[in-house]
Amino acid sequence: MTYRYLQSSAISMLVMILAASTANAALDLKNARVEKLDNGLTVILLEDRNFPVASVQMLYRVGARDEVTGKTGLAHFLEHMAFRNSENFLEEGLTAPIYALGGEWHGYTWTDQTTYFATVPKEHLDLLLRIEADRMARLTISPEHMDAERGAVLAEMHMYENYPTSMLIDAVVYTSFLAHPYRNNTIGWQSDIENLKHQDVVDFYKSHYHPANGVLAIVGDIDSAQTLSRVTELFGEFPQRAPTALPHTLEPEQQGERRVRVRGSSPGRQFMIAYRAPSANDPDFPAFLVAQSLLGASSGVNFNQNDWGTPVRKGSVLDGAATGITTWYPPSAQNYVFVIGGFADAGASEASIEQEIERRIESLRRRTVSDKRLSSAVNEVLEQLVFDVETTEAAAHQLAYFEGLGALETLLELPDRVAAVTPREVKSVLSRYLSPERRSIAWYEPASDGQSTLVSAKPSSGERVSITPPLAVDTTPLPSVETAQLSGGIPVIVQSNDLSPSAYLQLVFASARSDATANKPALGYSALEYQLRSEDLEKIIAKVRASLADPLDPPEPVSPSTDPETRLEQVFGEIMGGGTAVMTKSTSPVLIVVSGDVAFGDTMALLEKGFGKLKAPELLAAPTANFAAEDIRVNLGLRIAQAQLGYIVPAAAPNNKEADAQRLLLYILSHGYDGRLGKIAISDRGLAYYIDSRYRSDGNSAYITLGIGVDVDKLEDLKALLESELQRLRDEPPTEAEFEEAKTYLLGRARSAAQSNAELATTLAEQWLWYKETVTPEALAAKLATITYEDLLDAVPAFTGGTTIVVTN
Repeated sequence: MTYRYLQSSAISMLVMILAASTANAALDLKNARVEKLDNGLTVILLEDRNFPVASVQMLYRVGARDEVTGKTGLAHFLEHMAFRNSENFLEEGLTAPIYALGGEWHGYTWTDQTTYFATVPKEHLDLLLRIEADRMARLTISPEHMDAERGAVLAEMHMYENYPTSMLIDAVVYTSFLAHPYRNNTIGWQSDIENLKHQDVVDFYKSHYHPANGVLAIVGDIDSAQTLSRVTELFGEFPQRAPTALPHTLEPEQQGERRVRVRGSSPGRQFMIAYRAPSANDPDFPAFLVAQSLLGASSGVNFNQNDWGTPVRKGSVLDGAATGITTWYPPSAQNYVFVIGGFADAGASEASIEQEIERRIESLRRRTVSDKRLSSAVNEVLEQLVFDVETTEAAAHQLAYFEGLGALETLLELPDRVAAVTPREVKSVLSRYLSPERRSIAWYEPASDGQSTLVSAKPSSGERVSITPPLAVDTTPLPSVETAQLSGGIPVIVQSNDLSPSAYLQLVFASARSDATANKPALGYSALEYQLRSEDLEKIIAKVRASLADPLDPPEPVSPSTDPETRLEQVFGEIMGGGTAVMTKSTSPVLIVVSGDVAFGDTMALLEKGFGKLKAPELLAAPTANFAAEDIRVNLGLRIAQAQLGYIVPAAAPNNKEADAQRLLLYILSHGYDGRLGKIAISDRGLAYYIDSRYRSDGNSAYITLGIGVDVDKLEDLKALLESELQRLRDEPPTEAEFEEAKTYLLGRARSAAQSNAELATTLAEQWLWYKETVTPEALAAKLATITYEDLLDAVPAFTGGTTIVVTN
């Protein structure tokens, strides 16, 4: 493909660099093979051998846009039901084998699509293909499961009601669209969900789940010819039917500003301003992506990695217009929305914030952007397109997602098209789309009675999981990991892989930092993290080194949160004593990790130049934990949509043999949407939507925690169930089959869980902080082989001697 030159030589050079690096990297979407079966199923295959895994994405061109009044939420409800049973996979068998083999699976419903995706060790690709074939044509949608699934869907809905951002996005989109079904929220309205009938779900399934409405993308360590042959064998027998058509209703041009106000229990004022924006099929799409970067920051085009908005870049047009400004621009099949969001400081008027945002947009509409600013914006968009695809799962998602929109060619040519955007095109899209009379404005404010006034929706997953036979340890090597030490004693871990022409730099600190990222590599530690193009590593290291020399303000005291999920996490932190958070007074990192398309020797030279003179910090005594086996109840004193139920118990440190037994017990009790507790709480009784189960450690102390969102009126039932399942571990100990499955799961996750540079870096950091070394899957297998069934049973009493925590209104 020939790249067009722009006015700016910098842009031209960047495009050539990206083209070259993408050509050399193993994962290049342009190498994807696209086939269409006789029955209309689109199949996309892309080979990559960086990791011994296979990722499958099965997308259907049906979503909230295809629902009618009175039956909103139907596409999402079907997605939940589609994770249960089929003719050939009984008893949650559509998900159970995936978890048991150490794979991962998810799904979501959105406006244009419903999609299911999974990643497994490569030798189990056939399992995923058989599951998707059954999901397409052989689902068993049982009337007996409707009420339990209805409960899980409503629990998910109420979870989002606790978040003003989620409430606002529904309100502003609903206000923006008067005619087009894009106004439908994904989960639906509560009264509709409560009244959905079994036949409604069956009819929707039969209408929309068929080959011509599907896109099957398969990426990873595969043989394309063999895989296509197997796909044809499994899916080719299904009859051809017409695909679901796009809505024929065209949204009338907006002629004036629209407003909506939302009230809820959370403190603070928040806003969203929505403008109609071009679809992924529109010729204006590339120019609008550049305009988004100029206004705030690019978020790329991976919908699955963008959660309601990207914070604006320092120095961008909207920076400082209000607190916490974000922009959101999801790719769509037909024209959708561009949203600017943010918060109002105390004393700031709504009118002044709206006027300031409009003034800044007008300044960009009025003037032609300079070549220098355009170059910077295009550079950022191209960079984010690289970050969009760092894993086989992300590649499968992007290929299926854009093909589902009818815009796969747009995706594959997007770097070219973005690089060719001109100042005149940017000015044109800003003038035509972002005029004040075409905006819809939503404000959120605290209600005096704490009562929420809107039901919210979000791209949602209806996930489930469970059990199958043990997995043999695959010996296919993962990308190499090398360790070393800088002159000052700071350890370094480098993992090289060319899956994407990008890299990730992570500095880990044994102290709390006010500038730390949200990601914590281990209990009590903080981190600075940087996603970057590989060629920018030297520049980023110099920038980080300079920032470490600046005096750092101490972290501000954290007030008790009024959000139930955040407050539960705060209570966990108070009990665990903060882990290692105050173990050193030094500002030097305790560990540096680099993952990505980098060479070990070159990387070490750059790190030595940047950080070699820093002395490794000496760790002090860890703070005292505050665990007591007494139940805790936190009353927030306000009306909330959903409460939280937690469980915490001290665990053995990672190097202790008992820790591995406890982690196996945790899997048996709860893993995501399954385990003993998950199956009853979610699948059978619909008391909850998801269970967050974790083993947390700083390498010295450790805890096991469970966190569960639950509707207030179901809180006591779920608490009683949790206590009964802990007692059942004592009365009905895990079987040997459960024991073997748990080991298989941990081994499979060691091979397939981490692929992105961020995931790899965090996993390596966690291993080093826990064990003072990195751990290969083979080493983990040897470690788990020493754990006997008797060890598992011996760990039960301590595991079940924890504390329950309730956070409610």
